[in-house]
Amino acid sequence: MSSYQHIISSLYMRRTLFYINLAWANVSNSLKSRLAYREDFWAGFIANFMTQMIGVLFVAALFGRVPHVKGWYRYEIFYIYGFSQLTLGLFFLFFSNLFEVSERYIVEGWFDRVLLRPLDSFFQVIIERIHFEEISNILVGLVIMLYSLHHLKISLSPSQHLMILGMALSACLIYLGVFTAAVSATFWFNDRGSLVSVLHLMQNFSGYPVTIYGPKLKFILSWIIPYAFTAFYPAVQVLRPSKYVLYAWLTPAIGLLFFGLGMFTWKQGVKAYESTGS
Repeated sequence: MSSYQHIISSLYMRRTLFYINLAWANVSNSLKSRLAYREDFWAGFIANFMTQMIGVLFVAALFGRVPHVKGWYRYEIFYIYGFSQLTLGLFFLFFSNLFEVSERYIVEGWFDRVLLRPLDSFFQVIIERIHFEEISNILVGLVIMLYSLHHLKISLSPSQHLMILGMALSACLIYLGVFTAAVSATFWFNDRGSLVSVLHLMQNFSGYPVTIYGPKLKFILSWIIPYAFTAFYPAVQVLRPSKYVLYAWLTPAIGLLFFGLGMFTWKQGVKAYESTGS
């Protein structure tokens, strides 16, 4: 390695460590701030928990009437639903501030102060708010998964635990890429979150087997807005390991691809951003 490459590598490592330390400090401060208002924190935590339980009760009620849905049985769908809640909880925990971009940052002009700081704009937006109440989603998802595995009599090996972790993180990248691209549209159009709202509603499809939907919707959920890769395809590797093997192992690649597309859209949008002047 030449001296020039060594300098570049050293600078890159220092910058990376700087951002990691800054992110950690912000998470710590955010937690202290939330715990300073414990009643509000627990109210949000319980509200999120109750919202998730409504979804669980819906699935339970569905299978009180039918033994299976297109070949998928109660505890298999519970496991897929739980995996979906786990990945969504991880995404909303760290990246929920993305949903403020359209209205607050761009339309109301908060993005001006972001650009005045000598830090990456996307990083600033992300770390400004950590939504700790979403831990309830993660816990609900994990409990449902463990409950389902117990009834399915499936024991996981250490390698499968690592696979689930990797798939969950990849699913977060998919959500991050999709919603980053969606909120970035506001840089060009005066959109107050309508596109994001549609994508958020479509996310509800991710908690169920994609095979129960029609061919067109299945194609959209697999290759256009790849929510099927956020729960169904990874979960099947535990439930029915011989099915959709290629799809499941494509999940990390899909995550990186959509994250890259989201970041590209964001950077282009920042270039097109025009200050509100307020």
